[in-house]
Amino acid sequence: MPGAEDALRAVKARGLRSALVSMCAPDTPPRWRASPLARWIDVEVFSCEVGLRKPDPAIYRLACERLGVPPPACLYVGDGSYGELSGARAVGMRVVRLRDPAEREGEFYRPDDEPWEGPTIGSLVELLPLLDA
Repeated sequence: MPGAEDALRAVKARGLRSALVSMCAPDTPPRWRASPLARWIDVEVFSCEVGLRKPDPAIYRLACERLGVPPPACLYVGDGSYGELSGARAVGMRVVRLRDPAEREGEFYRPDDEPWEGPTIGSLVELLPLLDA
């Protein structure tokens, strides 16, 4: 997404740590680690490596454990696939859905996309004021 690297850089500049929790196949972790965004993320939790899947509470707790913070100290951002938003909320995280406002309904396949009434942002740049609040 446009602005993603700038937003992640700003998160790091605020002295905050970040984690990536991903449902993925075994070919994803090496691709991710080679990407320019990887250097801005402190903790990676890939389903194919840890044997956990969203929305299992254990996958979110593992990310928190690796970050060294309790779930209520975390802000979880996701697109809503795999019931991830309600899963993160169930362990006590603050949750925000990330959905590009230009995206047409049904344009992307999102397995187990859940209805969402909570806060929604259209880009990671919009995340920064939420971190400052």
